[in-house]
Amino acid sequence: MITSRFINPHTDFGFKYLFGREETKRFLISFLNEMLKGEREITNLEFINKERLPRSYDDRTILYDVLCRSDNGEEFIVEMQRKNEGNFKDRCIYYESSLIATQGERGRDWNFSLIPVYIIVLMEFNITGEEKVMRRDVGLLDMKTHELFSDKFRMIFINLNAMEKLEGECDNNFERWIYILKNMEKLKEIPYKEVNDMWADFEIVADTGSMSREERRDYESSLNSYRVLLSAFEQTAAEGHQHGYTEGHEQGLAEGRAEGRAEGRAEGRAEALLSTVRNMRVLGLSDETICEVTGLTIEQLQKI
Repeated sequence: MITSRFINPHTDFGFKYLFGREETKRFLISFLNEMLKGEREITNLEFINKERLPRSYDDRTILYDVLCRSDNGEEFIVEMQRKNEGNFKDRCIYYESSLIATQGERGRDWNFSLIPVYIIVLMEFNITGEEKVMRRDVGLLDMKTHELFSDKFRMIFINLNAMEKLEGECDNNFERWIYILKNMEKLKEIPYKEVNDMWADFEIVADTGSMSREERRDYESSLNSYRVLLSAFEQTAAEGHQHGYTEGHEQGLAEGRAEGRAEGRAEGRAEALLSTVRNMRVLGLSDETICEVTGLTIEQLQKI
């Protein structure tokens, strides 16, 4: 059931509805320009088919949340990631590398001249380390001098949970975007309309009351999946912490706690994932949707 005024951008449907349609691409352009201010300026975007078909029988089909190309030729993968699944960083590298590799399919006259490719991931977790860092920029650098080696491969990770500023403390439109995306489901109205008329337009589009009956039905299904997944991982965290503490106490001091927490988290994740899949099946979600949400393959899902 929908309980908030605005669409939750953390859901699959919500994120694509707000940023992955022709009618709403001006919001994506604004977000990208604010994030890349002083580096690139985008005036228009063309959405590309989100599904990259395999080039061979053994290749994997890749599904992107939002895939687009700017008027300058740069290509952007923009994703919302809710959980830190296994090999997440490797998957991001694979996604971006696969997109770069398709540039070599343009014919025999191609001379290896690459266009820049970006992957931009909005997350609800730290991609590395314990410290909360809101933005991490990853590129190809000289490891000794830290000079830029190439601008053709770029990854930007935004940890929404690291945004700790209040509404009135945001100093620029990039921070305002992050504040809104983090808190959107709790907001009564979209702030900053006095700063830019775009926020007033965004408020109208993001209002759940503006959706059609079919869009509302699809959003409710995506929202239910998100809540099930969120509940499962909250339970996993609690169970893993308790199990880890108990094991660590029995084994004694720091080493025991570390091993216990690791075992507890692993067992908790497995149990939570199983519960999540069962709940999604009760909700009537397709195997493809369950795989997209959980990160499982069809083969793995069929064994559950």
